[in-house]
Amino acid sequence: MLTPDQFRVNEVWIAVRVNEAFLFVKDEPYDIYLLLDAASTYVFGHVLSRVVDEAPPEKDVEALFRKAWEAKNQWAEKLIVTQNSIAEDVLRTQAEKNGLSFEIVPLSDLEPIVGPLKELFASDFIGNAT
Repeated sequence: MLTPDQFRVNEVWIAVRVNEAFLFVKDEPYDIYLLLDAASTYVFGHVLSRVVDEAPPEKDVEALFRKAWEAKNQWAEKLIVTQNSIAEDVLRTQAEKNGLSFEIVPLSDLEPIVGPLKELFASDFIGNAT
């Protein structure tokens, strides 16, 4: 189990799908991926991915990484992505392009870090959509 206090700020970034259920935009199903700092849980931003397209577009992921760099003026040492993520390849490409090592972990290992974000998203965002 990974917790924020195991990391230094900007040591590790995490990319994770935040929605459990699809988000529908104009009747099209989407997933939302967040990029956040593991220590502070600061969210740099998000990308949308049409479910039919599977992974987020490379240009959107590149822009998300650029936004994170602009917030910190440096790259993290490592990017963690959840196991079985359909966005793994595009995230790995951006991590390697920017000198971040890459690690895959089970979502359950990230629960103390991303669990509150997923709950907040489900209750405040998805809950208000109905």
